[in-house]
Amino acid sequence: MGHKWDHRACFFNFARNHLGRSMQRIDADLIQVVAPVALGVPAGGLPNGQTAASSAAAPMILGRAASGGGPEFQFLRLDDARGVRRVGYRLVDGRLDWLRWSGRDALGEPSVEPLLTNVRDLRWRFLLNNTRLDAWPPGDNRNPLPDAVILELDLPDVGVITRMIALR
Repeated sequence: MGHKWDHRACFFNFARNHLGRSMQRIDADLIQVVAPVALGVPAGGLPNGQTAASSAAAPMILGRAASGGGPEFQFLRLDDARGVRRVGYRLVDGRLDWLRWSGRDALGEPSVEPLLTNVRDLRWRFLLNNTRLDAWPPGDNRNPLPDAVILELDLPDVGVITRMIALR
């Protein structure tokens, strides 16, 4: 009997460590999030109410995975080797993947690294002026970044884990 218990404890510790590393990866990326000012923006601002976010690739966007999977969350972050780089996370067939593009734009296929398997559900929410939003960017597009990102991760045998990462 002791052997079965030791095996379960070992598996639980492995799963917990894997989850911890995945959460650290997400935290590290979001702590480095940036919304760079578009190059060539005149000193007086952009015409006709345009914003830097609307004149270039959005610094943060929540969409659906092109492969028909679950949510895909992309954003710009500082990268020691590449300056500003687009990264993201997507849920496909119960697997949470870490996505990395070579530059600012989501051009071509990103490099993909699996972070977690057996994920029942994933939900990203955004906090802006004490209001939770289910989509980003908001319709008015005046704020390139929210005040915080809220991650809700539903895992078997654990339940829903909620994590809020402050961006400001």
